[in-house]
Amino acid sequence: MTPTAPTSVQIGIGEGLVLPPGAFRLLLAFAVVISHISRLDVGHLAVLLFFYLSGYWVALIWQAKFGRGSIVRFYAARYLRIAPLYLLAVWAAALLRGQPIHVENLTLFGVASTHRDPTGVAWSLDIELQFYVLVPFLVAAIAASPVWLSAILLLAISASGYWLAAHTGMATIAIYLPAFALGTLTYVKAWRPSLRTAHISLAGFVAMTALTALTPFLDKSTPDPFNQDIWGLIWMLPLVPYVARSLTVRSTSLDRDLGNLSYPLYLVHFTAITLALSRFGDTSAVKLAAVAVSVGVAAAVYFLIDRQVDSWRVRLTETPKKLAPEATLL
Repeated sequence: MTPTAPTSVQIGIGEGLVLPPGAFRLLLAFAVVISHISRLDVGHLAVLLFFYLSGYWVALIWQAKFGRGSIVRFYAARYLRIAPLYLLAVWAAALLRGQPIHVENLTLFGVASTHRDPTGVAWSLDIELQFYVLVPFLVAAIAASPVWLSAILLLAISASGYWLAAHTGMATIAIYLPAFALGTLTYVKAWRPSLRTAHISLAGFVAMTALTALTPFLDKSTPDPFNQDIWGLIWMLPLVPYVARSLTVRSTSLDRDLGNLSYPLYLVHFTAITLALSRFGDTSAVKLAAVAVSVGVAAAVYFLIDRQVDSWRVRLTETPKKLAPEATLL
């Protein structure tokens, strides 16, 4: 069951104030970049919203292109979507930053727990891969369960993930499962909020952001009173209907390119910023230059490498069962 989407003619406008999905993903990537060059602690919020989008798109991809009997091919397809560009980024980051490569840097599994990561951002890719393992089972469970039961179980699983992290240091998908599951639920239940609901959602998010500015969670120089991911999930909830509406806006080819650019930008920006600050000093001009370099490198990697690699991946692993989504994730 693939939700249909109204046509959006102009990229960056969408419908009303609702951005098309590719532009929104790139905006989230820039939020992570801003978090790394400023005191604004908006990176975790952006990653949680990425997890929500992942929950939606990967559930759609699973049902549209794979399904029963294709689980190994699905796992291969999702790993190959992330791994090639990541391996290129991690080797480059290790070389440029003079850091060692560990086993988890090659497999990705375990990076979120060990924090040994030359790229500085791969923890979320570890969590993403853990989610891919669960997708076939999560989609089936959500489709077969009432929303209230799914919510209770997800909160219980998430609580167990926080307990495990606190007592063992292991960071697992359990902590972030509610964000992914919200996206999966949006797809499985074919939730399509109205434009009015999306506008109310955006206003609610602005109000929630203003409230967050009154707490320690927005400023990285102030210690958080409790786990920032918990607050991040609370912070993102008012925006969920807006994002769900964005997912119904049809992408142009330019919008898809902008969305797909978010992944290489996410991978390379931390290395570029770290190197620039260490060599040229912590000034606004240096930070802006590092961001510009990040965008340039990301664009080059996307157009020269990522599109070709992903075309090969699709030919190798994907056989559509029906109409496929118009945008690929990451």
